[in-house]
Amino acid sequence: MKFTFALLSFLLLLTACSVFAPTPTPTPVPTSTPIPSTRVPALAAHILPDAEKSYRQVSGRAPFTVTFSTEVTGGTPPYAYEWDFDGDNAVDSADAAPAPFVFQDAQAYNAALVVTDSAGQDVRVARRIVAFDAPQMPDWKYGVTAHLERRRSPYYPTLDDVERAAQLMQEAGIQAVRMDFNWDMLNPTPDEWRFEDYDRVVEIVRAHDLEMMGIIDYVSWWASSAQESSDWRVRLYSEPLHNFDYARYTYAVVDHFKDEVRVWQLWNEPNTASFWKPEPNPARYVALIQEAYLAAKYADPNAVVIMGGMSSNGVEGNDDSGLASNFIERVYEAGARGYFDAIAIHPYMLPNGGIETLRTKIAATRAVMTKFDDEGVPLWLTELGVPTDAPWWQTAPIQTEGDAAKWLELVYTQLWDLTPTIFWYQLQDRNAGNDPKGHFGIVRADYALKPAYEVLRQLIRGE
Repeated sequence: MKFTFALLSFLLLLTACSVFAPTPTPTPVPTSTPIPSTRVPALAAHILPDAEKSYRQVSGRAPFTVTFSTEVTGGTPPYAYEWDFDGDNAVDSADAAPAPFVFQDAQAYNAALVVTDSAGQDVRVARRIVAFDAPQMPDWKYGVTAHLERRRSPYYPTLDDVERAAQLMQEAGIQAVRMDFNWDMLNPTPDEWRFEDYDRVVEIVRAHDLEMMGIIDYVSWWASSAQESSDWRVRLYSEPLHNFDYARYTYAVVDHFKDEVRVWQLWNEPNTASFWKPEPNPARYVALIQEAYLAAKYADPNAVVIMGGMSSNGVEGNDDSGLASNFIERVYEAGARGYFDAIAIHPYMLPNGGIETLRTKIAATRAVMTKFDDEGVPLWLTELGVPTDAPWWQTAPIQTEGDAAKWLELVYTQLWDLTPTIFWYQLQDRNAGNDPKGHFGIVRADYALKPAYEVLRQLIRGE
């Protein structure tokens, strides 16, 4: 009993001590002091020049000299450099700023740079460089302009219409079709590309054994210098705001179609206010084609790139119609030489002027080319024709379909000593009332053949 009482007393005392004893202060958990990060940014390098702002230093006629440099970030300096300029897997330079390198042969190169930092981290970057030479010119004689890309009335509303037109050209023996590759249709906003419709048209044309000349024209709404105009014609035919926008467009189109189209024309009739607004500007046109020519070659070194066809002969002028005088000469003076593989003109005239007058017009263009030491450059006629049964202008005599057929025969038999290639304008009439522009075809709007079609077919096929 005494033991039980004593045990009970002890338990009560232990409980009391537990209740009334002060709570011990918890031991603080040590906190770590932040340690500054010692992670080194990843090594990165960029080769200059590039094609983000200009094609002038990445594309050029062989022998082509390029001065390379690099921008290096991250890693642990100092850096070591291994340049392989011509893609042969041999080190051509170990300098941060290497001496200029000359690309002797005409071809596309994959210039590469390996940068290694002092910690052994390395990075490899590359840059496409194109050195080109005079291309192999096509042996075309007989071509026709056809607006196959305009798949809406009064052009070719459906792909069946395109197919029918291509069949007619094939049956006549025509070698090539010239058509627009419209900037506003293919690249309607800066980052939007719509190739599908053109892909189908090109596929149809090529399936009928026709080659193609693509006209890279005019200007997309977002790139036009006439942003404030409410007239779509003014915006479409005004010069671009920036040369590089047009060059970038040229590169994209040539690159996309290079397996099917290898002949390209830079703009159409830039010597007239109708197609170059606000007014023809030779120096501005030269700046445009200098960049675009190099862009086309960068996309396809074998591309044939032709100056935009000049209205008339590029020599004659007419202030009333906005046709600039001596445009080709002024283009040469502005530095155009070397930025085209052929010159093109559109020496329209009425048949009653006679074939000798036409020959004189063409010879005047050749005389300017000779003056600037371009005797070896081909001179093409990329438009020539006459409307039928509608007056060309108010006082002009109306030409019958028979008149047009006789004129076509003279053109295609009497000019081969002056030009290797003639494109007739155009394949088919449009339902355009009395507008003479709708009556230049060798085929009527309803696909009935005009006499000129039969004459051309017989000339080509030797019948």
